Amino acid sequence: MNLFPAHSVPFLLTFAALCAPVHAATWQICDMQLRVTEVVKQPFPGLRAQVLKTSPASPDVECPEEGAVISFIPETADYQATLARRKWPVKGQAIRIKYRYLDGICKGDGNEHPCRIEHYPFVAQ
Repeated sequence: MNLFPAHSVPFLLTFAALCAPVHAATWQICDMQLRVTEVVKQPFPGLRAQVLKTSPASPDVECPEEGAVISFIPETADYQATLARRKWPVKGQAIRIKYRYLDGICKGDGNEHPCRIEHYPFVAQ
């Protein structure tokens, strides 16, 4: 059985040409040096850390301010998975994070709203 008959190919090509192009957004990156202030266990595991130093990859990147306290769940260096808890830093330890975010529009419940996807991958020291 032929799923795409020959007479439908011109239609598909025309349709593809008329569609608006899709542009991928760019990840905004900020190198941060942090000091862990607390290993949080409730209501869910995570880290709380004070920002010691920030270094944005470009001038328009929004880095957390130095001195601010942020909460996050640490990720692997490739930001594909949560870091195993046995590898998390301890309270008082200084760490480097390559914070990255992507601003966009989310459609979680059918209603569009602005949202920010954030990643907190560790950088090997």
